[in-house]
Amino acid sequence: MIRRIVRNPGAWYVAALSAMCPVLVLLPPDRVLALREWASTNLANLHPWPSGHPVESLVVSAFVPQDSPWVWPVFALSVCTVVSALGARRAVVSLALAQVGATLPTEALVWWRIDHGALPASEAHTLDTGPSYVVVAAMTVAVLRARPVWWRAVWLVMLLVAAPALLDGLGEGAVAAVGHVLAFAAGLVIAAVHRFRHSPPARPAPEAVSSPPAPART
Repeated sequence: MIRRIVRNPGAWYVAALSAMCPVLVLLPPDRVLALREWASTNLANLHPWPSGHPVESLVVSAFVPQDSPWVWPVFALSVCTVVSALGARRAVVSLALAQVGATLPTEALVWWRIDHGALPASEAHTLDTGPSYVVVAAMTVAVLRARPVWWRAVWLVMLLVAAPALLDGLGEGAVAAVGHVLAFAAGLVIAAVHRFRHSPPARPAPEAVSSPPAPART
């Protein structure tokens, strides 16, 4: 049992988020702000090297909550469920792609809105960190693929409880809310691909058994 937990990358992710909670509380506010500014997946940080650090911000951002840091380790338990359903390697790759797939289109939208004067240029440096894109994708996969099946109801309730906060500002095009919709869509795609890969092959139709020919009359 302990070995299974240690070998589950979801457990390590939950542990990392739990460890980050006291760090964010104990660090001086200016250090916390500096960490969030460096880890933010905003246009300035996603700019190619050397002026930006896109890979580092995409990775570290998923470990630095902005609001309610004590809640995210609970929601992140869904990652353990995804690992159980997909396997460790596929789960890590799939959720990493969900993080990228939710971040890049939303920041592209920010760039487009700045370029067309709908947002001030300062929005390129906005604070945008947190595990929510990874967790929303993971909870979506857990709702559809968790085993045993009753766990799906648990994660559905958790997702519905979090939904109002996650979708706040969607009507105004808030970056985080749009990203959460994309993360949900990514979770649907991951679950659909997993189901397709593991669907049982169609059974061939049984061949008609021909009766042996009647003996010729003599």
